[in-house]
Amino acid sequence: MVAKQDTTIRISPDVLKWVIQSSGWDAEELSKETSIRVESITEWETVTTPIRVRDLQTVAKAIDRPLSVMLLPEPPMEKNPTDYRKTGRDKKEKLDKRTLTAIRNARYIQSNARDMLELRSEKMQPSISTRTLNDDPEEVAEIEKDTLGWSTENRLPKEAIDKFVRRAYQTLRDKIESLNILVMQASMPLNDARGLTLADGYPRVILVNSADDARPKLFTLLHEYAHLLLKTDGICMTNSENFKQAGVGEKQNASVERWCNTFAGAVIMPKGKFLDEFEHADARHEPDKVIVNMSSKFCTSKAAAVVRILNLLGNDPRRNRYHKYYAKIMAKPIKVSNGGPPSKDGRNMAKECINRNGKRYVQIVSDSRERNLINTSDMIKYLGLKTKHFEELHSLI
Repeated sequence: MVAKQDTTIRISPDVLKWVIQSSGWDAEELSKETSIRVESITEWETVTTPIRVRDLQTVAKAIDRPLSVMLLPEPPMEKNPTDYRKTGRDKKEKLDKRTLTAIRNARYIQSNARDMLELRSEKMQPSISTRTLNDDPEEVAEIEKDTLGWSTENRLPKEAIDKFVRRAYQTLRDKIESLNILVMQASMPLNDARGLTLADGYPRVILVNSADDARPKLFTLLHEYAHLLLKTDGICMTNSENFKQAGVGEKQNASVERWCNTFAGAVIMPKGKFLDEFEHADARHEPDKVIVNMSSKFCTSKAAAVVRILNLLGNDPRRNRYHKYYAKIMAKPIKVSNGGPPSKDGRNMAKECINRNGKRYVQIVSDSRERNLINTSDMIKYLGLKTKHFEELHSLI
């Protein structure tokens, strides 16, 4: 009896190497995950050789990529967001697999939305002004607060702050999406990124790390919005000595980050009101309590509050006292969000779909289906949602 032979296929070594590396893997890691010999994977990445289809399927499943991607004639041109900040808490050189997956998915959603809009002869231009680094971010923040419908509220009871921040974040997210910008969420390691912006194509995209705490998420959303005002894209990395350590060739990037941080800080913590509250608190308390009070008053993180204090103090001698607490706060582990209070009714897949993909993208997909520009199968694929949840999805959007 003749043994059944495995089907083999020849693929481009450059393509296979790109698929593996762009997914955050290397040959050794992939070998451990799949039990395929590392020598075999290294050979596949180097020379064109017959590869068993079932081995390629195993690799595709491990790295969470479709097998069809490996059949491309050559690696596609991919542009990741510019990494403007070098994290101070994690010295690793490459992004985590989950972060790369989140970026890839953001590109996928951006591409899907663009294709569906082109079928309708539409182009989703952001309805926002264009700014430059020569513009004062403090002044721009005052103007943009009207565009964003942002208003500061009076001091809240401590137990109500996080609820207020979650509501403010969602309101701001909805407003930014109404300006023709897609706002998505995905869970990424916080030592990698708090958010990112895709500003090199239409529609513009903001991706916020859903694993982050409520207050930093609000700051990140405003920071990434500022990137779009400047027409720059980038990954908002977690806490670092970013600006001070910027070397030759990085000055422009550091300036962009500083501008975006100042803008976000000025929206949440308006200069005049913030300084009045700070002087009042500083005259009565030690720096650690001042920072806590200011973060509570303006519903932001202690890190954002102390950075705002340092920026506004300038050459004031008191700056040194607060800089010590800045270093102490930045040395603490980043707080991971608990996702807010759990739903009493269990998981709601339609709400999760909107929370993940953004209301605007869901509307584009749903509207394209109603116009028969895509079919139900496409809608399932684009949203990652089963048909039984479509009725509730329509009611929510």
